[in-house]
Amino acid sequence: MKCKWLASIAIIVALMVTGVYTVSADKTAIEAGMVLHINNQQWANYRQLQIELQKAALKFRGSSAILIQDLSSDNDIKINADTLFPSASLVKMPIMAAYYQAQAEGKLSLDDKIVLRRNHKINNCSHLYFARCGRAFSIRALIERMITESDNTATNMLVEHLGFVYLNEKFVGFGLKNTDIRRGIMDMKERNEGVENYTTAQDMALLLGKIYRGELVSSEASSQMIAVLKRQKVNDRIPRWLPGDVTVAHKTGLLKNTVSDVGIVFTPHGDFIICVITADIRGYRSAKRFISKIAAATYDRCYRRSNAIAKG
Repeated sequence: MKCKWLASIAIIVALMVTGVYTVSADKTAIEAGMVLHINNQQWANYRQLQIELQKAALKFRGSSAILIQDLSSDNDIKINADTLFPSASLVKMPIMAAYYQAQAEGKLSLDDKIVLRRNHKINNCSHLYFARCGRAFSIRALIERMITESDNTATNMLVEHLGFVYLNEKFVGFGLKNTDIRRGIMDMKERNEGVENYTTAQDMALLLGKIYRGELVSSEASSQMIAVLKRQKVNDRIPRWLPGDVTVAHKTGLLKNTVSDVGIVFTPHGDFIICVITADIRGYRSAKRFISKIAAATYDRCYRRSNAIAKG
């Protein structure tokens, strides 16, 4: 064995002398091997995570869609990702994007103001419900409330201002295949008559991926949308059991029989998209805990220091 090792060294030295073998070539080969090892390790982590999440989805009392996507590779996990679910407040994220698109088109400015009227008011998840009718709010301020507080009165004001037709056209323009808005967010009368707003985990992940890469409307608009999503005040789902050095840009959704949360998780060891949507649930608390467990399992398996792939 020692003789073979010495012979190999002799061959390498000879090749270096003749210029056939160089140190730079050796470094490149080592780096290629490292990349291969990293990709293989991350792939293995994701495959193990997929098994865990499939088991969790089967045990969950209700229906669910789960999509996890690493943002530095092609690794992802999709469970019922193309299945239609009631969007609830998740639709507020593409509504926000439509307003940034409208500003880019010169249709409006986010500093324009909309006047609050009585028909806008929803006495459910809304601080603006208590505001005086006739008061004007900037579009930018309404977007902030719609996303960070999930304010339904602010959402009604924004939906009415641009209209269903324009919003749905922009949703299609963003590449969303199964996301629409057919009724007001809290219009329970129409919902009881079968009129529903739908989305999929795949559509939400597509939108988040474009925002992350700076491709939704523009790089500046995407950056501003991420900043708004990071200021989310409802943090009882995805961020709940994640450590303090992790930042989450996300949007929650909650309506009768459905709880959800979708977002981008920024960690020291890599960023990932997570979309979890539930329906036909037994209770809000168990559904929220299910989402928190999915987020924590993803972080623990693939992005915690002991399991994550160190960045060069």
